[in-house]
Amino acid sequence: MNTLPLESLSFWPHLTPQQQQTLTQTVQRATYAPGQIIRSPDTDCLGALLIQSGVVRIYLLSEDGREATISRMTAGEVCVLSASCMLSAITFDVQIQAEGEVEALVIPVQYLAALMRENIYVENFIYKAATERFSDAIRAIEQMLFYTLEQRVASYLLEESKRLGTDTLQVTQEQLAQAIGSAREAVTRTLKKLSSAGAVELFRGGVRLLDRKGLERLVMRGSL
Repeated sequence: MNTLPLESLSFWPHLTPQQQQTLTQTVQRATYAPGQIIRSPDTDCLGALLIQSGVVRIYLLSEDGREATISRMTAGEVCVLSASCMLSAITFDVQIQAEGEVEALVIPVQYLAALMRENIYVENFIYKAATERFSDAIRAIEQMLFYTLEQRVASYLLEESKRLGTDTLQVTQEQLAQAIGSAREAVTRTLKKLSSAGAVELFRGGVRLLDRKGLERLVMRGSL
């Protein structure tokens, strides 16, 4: 398991001994159940998540209930959008959900805010991490606006395959539709079309990539 101790954070050496001690004493361990909402506009501001195991999904939710996944974060990464209430540069609300069981260390927002005021290295770390997620949000919006559904499905499959290191993805059509902010019926039709073209193989509860180069051409050029 790719755990993330406090001492591995880039700003740790720049903390005073007192700050290091207080941070160690303040950090909390948390476990989230599969599907549990970790952060939403209706929940209290949490703090920074140091993900120890599992995957969290960060997504946007429209007024009519459509979802658009911004990114997924896994063990060894730090999620700071769970503390977006204290980041003046973040003006949009995100949802954060546990995919499967998630274990994390939480730096409470009250102490994190104090550290940011006291230590420029902490402030730089937090805003750099937030900027990376903001870039992901822009990319997700661009895909929804300018990509066809086939391109969005292909892009998702390629990114998940790269992230997991396998061409066999255990993902339902409902989960895929949710991830890209589309209707399940439309995603089902698109997957069947990709299957007929020999780009993927469908099986119960998942998709297997057969023609990675074809999917890449689809994303780049709009056609297999």
